[in-house]
Amino acid sequence: MIKPRVVAILSAVLASTTSAAAEQNIKHTGNMSFSLSAEASSEPVPIDQMIEGWEQDADPGEYAYADMSLVASASYQNFTLNAERRWFYSLKFSPDTTAVYLDAEFGIETQQDRDLNLVAKVFQARGIGGSYRFEGENWSVSPAFMVYKLIHYQFGSFVGRSFADEGSNFSASLSYYFDEYRFPSFDTLPEYEDPQGTASQDWFGYSASVSGNWSPTEELDLALQVKDLWNLLDMGNSGHRSICAEVGEVTDPVCSSGGAASGDDNPKVLETSIKSTVIANAVYKPLDVYVQYYWHDVYRNLSIEKRYPFGNAQLGLVGTSKRQLGAALYWQGLSASYIVDDLNIKQVRDARIGLSYQYLW
Repeated sequence: MIKPRVVAILSAVLASTTSAAAEQNIKHTGNMSFSLSAEASSEPVPIDQMIEGWEQDADPGEYAYADMSLVASASYQNFTLNAERRWFYSLKFSPDTTAVYLDAEFGIETQQDRDLNLVAKVFQARGIGGSYRFEGENWSVSPAFMVYKLIHYQFGSFVGRSFADEGSNFSASLSYYFDEYRFPSFDTLPEYEDPQGTASQDWFGYSASVSGNWSPTEELDLALQVKDLWNLLDMGNSGHRSICAEVGEVTDPVCSSGGAASGDDNPKVLETSIKSTVIANAVYKPLDVYVQYYWHDVYRNLSIEKRYPFGNAQLGLVGTSKRQLGAALYWQGLSASYIVDDLNIKQVRDARIGLSYQYLW
């Protein structure tokens, strides 16, 4: 006859084994996550100067770009709801534009004829949306849709020609949409006069994105995200300024204004879009190596990360084609990364920053 104490011990061992097996077989049905991500690059000056104001020793450059988002998400099975705050900044310009801007900003006479070109797309927005994940044995595809309420925006183009001579000599054409007028006058363009009461006060954006994952082998994972695959930004009857200006001695104007400045400060309907962003990832599991290619318009960045055990966490060391170095830390549901091209934060021109936390249930 088996003694009661032996029965109790066997029962406890069996219960413990069953509990451990159950924990291993738990399949989480949902999660909540919070994330901050930022990708930024500025060719002519450090990012700090792009925000606070340029210094005279700027380099030739053709773009400044930043896309930063703060996201809260809740997922249940294959559905995800997202709330987002987004900051988007894209300037494209010719190298001559940088030189002429500095000449005008610091009162220096232009020493040679230069062609000017600038395209700006800038906005801040709050958004809400969702996604659904379709999946198979070794793949998944997740279409997503976001609706944005824009808080601030600037969209416009500036084309011109600057001529070498004493004083300011240039011909320029400006088309500028905005919620608040911020274009510099260079002490030559007429002051903006806001025709009150006609511009729209509500501005909206719509964006469709798609992401997918595929594991062709047990050692390799591939992922692709196309952000803003389709998008529309609708400012309604937007604040707008169009100018054709001729200042000083102009021999070959880009537009005709009769030797002065003429234009229109009346609101104008604006519907526009931004370029899509492509982010491709590959993971080789046996070596814990992660490769990413980030592409938005003229900005491109290839990064390689090698992860190492670090106590109960993982530490990733990262290098990129933009001459950035940095580190990433992964611990349970928390991850943080800081990848820059200069240790002096005031001199950083290329930055990638991330912070996220995920809780599973």
